[in-house]
Amino acid sequence: KFRKDLDAYNVSDHILLFEPDNTDALWIKAEVLRRQDKYAESRLLLKEILKKEPRHNSALISLAYIYYNDKDFIQAQRLIQRVLESGYIERENRALANLMLGAIHSGLAKNGLFLSKLKYGLKIKSYFLKARQIAPDLPETHLGLGTFYLVAPAFIGGNLQKAISELENAVAIAPEFATACARLAQAYKAKKNLTKYNYYLNKARALDPQNEVLKEMGS
Repeated sequence: KFRKDLDAYNVSDHILLFEPDNTDALWIKAEVLRRQDKYAESRLLLKEILKKEPRHNSALISLAYIYYNDKDFIQAQRLIQRVLESGYIERENRALANLMLGAIHSGLAKNGLFLSKLKYGLKIKSYFLKARQIAPDLPETHLGLGTFYLVAPAFIGGNLQKAISELENAVAIAPEFATACARLAQAYKAKKNLTKYNYYLNKARALDPQNEVLKEMGS
């Protein structure tokens, strides 16, 4: 939750010494690897988890993100539907599932023709708002909504000031969240506040020099 990934990875290793089949500890390792863009290694662990426990919601969501990153939006959506149809869903996973649906719809809108852009684009904001409503304590929900406000055109809800507010919340919850810092730098650059732009840009670089948002920004 607080993006202290190395600590989480080490704790999971310790657990696995005593409980080698602990699927939650395996998922922690897989999720940290995913966050480090080590998708092949993460995917192997996630599939191992899902063989043992097909309804492991956290593993399904992490695997959905990998498919989303590969632009296989349909497969990502199928995995999220499995989560939402699984019966009992932990609050955090329900929020993350809605967050993923917002991201998937964003990808489908971006890659589709005009009618697809309308069909999917108008649903994006509602998924991000629902995710934040379910779990306002998760930095990812603020990052998702803040990124939407930052990059969306005004006619479907883009709003720079709202973007800054949401991204500030994400960084307040998880100061070591490099992606949130990078998006916040991007927002302050758009606002022409170069002092805060440089502050959050340098913070993101220090936390994760290879961050995908930094690459997107050419920074």
